[in-house]
Amino acid sequence: DRGWTLDEASERLGVSRRLLVQIEHAEANPSLSTLLRVAAGFGIGLSELLPAEGRPTITTAAAHEATVLWSTPSGSEGRLLVATRELELWDLTLAEGEGRTSEAHRRGSQEVLTVHSGVLHVEVDGETHVIPEGSSVALLADRTHAYRNGGGRPVRFTMAVHEPVGSDPG
Repeated sequence: DRGWTLDEASERLGVSRRLLVQIEHAEANPSLSTLLRVAAGFGIGLSELLPAEGRPTITTAAAHEATVLWSTPSGSEGRLLVATRELELWDLTLAEGEGRTSEAHRRGSQEVLTVHSGVLHVEVDGETHVIPEGSSVALLADRTHAYRNGGGRPVRFTMAVHEPVGSDPG
């Protein structure tokens, strides 16, 4: 739709031509960071990369139906529970000593999270904030930010990501 050549798309999205072709033909299993880079390059949210055909007015999903978009051998994982065009709901677990860095989302994006167990360290603008079990936090997500396990046991938290449709990439 944008009239980009494959070379131009590759450069703008920061993804190799080969991987773009594989994604387009459903022959690749791209990482979450790759999908986020592609979405950001097109100025859309992650959920907009998912098929929209037949989406009902209401969607329900059992926990076992959640899509695991990333995991580590130590037990960390990110599960996308449900997503709409502008909003994603995640269930995340970080194993002891592990963390996750997120590139900046599009301008005006926000994340809201609640820590269910453990202690979460949230890094934004070079400052670390300690979020204890049972606490919630909201942050501007249009800048690079990171989540780290801040204790001696796994940390589990739920996160809602809001990326306004039509805003410019961050």
